[in-house]
Amino acid sequence: MEKKRKSRRKSFAAREDLLDRMNNIAKDNDISLYSFVNEVFELTLRANELGVNTHVLLDSRELLKDAKEKGYTLGLESLWYEMTEIAYDKSKKRSLQTWFDAGVWLAKRYVTGTTNSPFEEFQKDLRDFTWNVPELELKTEANNVSVRIVSPRLPESYTYLFSSFLEGALETFGYQIDKKEVARGIICLQGVKKNTRTACTNK
Repeated sequence: MEKKRKSRRKSFAAREDLLDRMNNIAKDNDISLYSFVNEVFELTLRANELGVNTHVLLDSRELLKDAKEKGYTLGLESLWYEMTEIAYDKSKKRSLQTWFDAGVWLAKRYVTGTTNSPFEEFQKDLRDFTWNVPELELKTEANNVSVRIVSPRLPESYTYLFSSFLEGALETFGYQIDKKEVARGIICLQGVKKNTRTACTNK
């Protein structure tokens, strides 16, 4: 009977802190460090064979996890546009207010959260999660804020609703919108800090 050939082992050098962390994970999963390290190698090689970059893979997974935890959800783009179109046609005023309130609610999650930079976190998430908008600029300078969005895929109804959503969020962050240009697929908003405007008016 032919004996099963044993796999040869080979030593390699690695950072001690990383091996310690891997050892802890292996213990938590009731496997040996040897088995865990080989599993990591096998998964990395498998991803490489499939043409998948592990960094991109993990970043994508983290993005989806963050979106879920922060109240976002995935859906068919065409279905989402159709639903907003129906709501907008049936009750324009109520739909705009609902989206404005949603912007307020979302911004409050950042303001009352644990992050030290709530607006910067909101900027990052808006860029990361707004996949249907190829051109999105959200800039702050001194006490001013500006938003520029261009996407030929956005229907007119969705454009106006999304603009209302952004206005609600920006006002919650303390900005007063003083200039607005909205057309199908295009949103341009400019605002200034409310306390700054008051101070300038008093002068």
